[in-house]
Amino acid sequence: MARPLSQGVSQESKKIENRPVELYAIYLDEETLHLAAHDQNVQFFNEDGTPTLYYASGIRRSSIRTNVESRVDECSVSIDNVTREMSAYMAHHEFRGCRLKIVKVFLDHLGDFANHVIIFDGVMDAPVANQHAMTVSVTSRLDTLNVSVPRRHYQRLCNWKFGGPECGVNLASVTVTGTVSGVSNQGRKLTLSGRSESAGYFEDGILTIDGLSRKVVASSGSTIDVEYSFPEDVVGKPYTMRRGCNKDYDTGCARFSNQARFGGFLSVPSEKDVRE
Repeated sequence: MARPLSQGVSQESKKIENRPVELYAIYLDEETLHLAAHDQNVQFFNEDGTPTLYYASGIRRSSIRTNVESRVDECSVSIDNVTREMSAYMAHHEFRGCRLKIVKVFLDHLGDFANHVIIFDGVMDAPVANQHAMTVSVTSRLDTLNVSVPRRHYQRLCNWKFGGPECGVNLASVTVTGTVSGVSNQGRKLTLSGRSESAGYFEDGILTIDGLSRKVVASSGSTIDVEYSFPEDVVGKPYTMRRGCNKDYDTGCARFSNQARFGGFLSVPSEKDVRE
């Protein structure tokens, strides 16, 4: 059953002119990307109703198509990759099988979570990228909710979500909090209060400040390097940081003494082996 339109959306739909913007939420295993198809950042809400900043991005989508035979809606989404930022995400995250949601909001009605319209909610295929853009095909979730699929891809890296039931790592036990005391290197190097852990302890983890999350690429005591910049005004704000896993048996699982729960394959047969 469709959700009824909020008063704000109803008002906008009756105007001769309005200011609509599409917001994109890309739900990856370790983090969620919040992007706005706009020339400025947009402050709205995430799916849980928490105020969230959607970053201005060069993002486009095709019209939503329906496959006549299977009645499944599909569309493709392209995100600018000029700075190679999306290529870096592709290198570190699995997009295939993850969720992408598109909602329409209006710039004059951003103060209420109810003031949005769901345009598309689907599951991504593996993306492709060049120096200009990353493009991914998205299929509606409506016809996939009751489909049984294999639990794992036949790959060397672990298939399980870090901290999920198959993985078994207690995320609360590997999460710390404190205050940001310094920012340098254009927002990529931070000094955090209360940290004295050994070098590499938080590598591959996630640092969250003021609703923004970044992957930790290096750590040594109170000094943390992140993959992408934080705003410099985060100094003095509280942070949450948890350890991470690179999904590798020898380093990721060993980091948590969790090799018994490894969800990948220590060897992958060649095409010749499979034929035989």
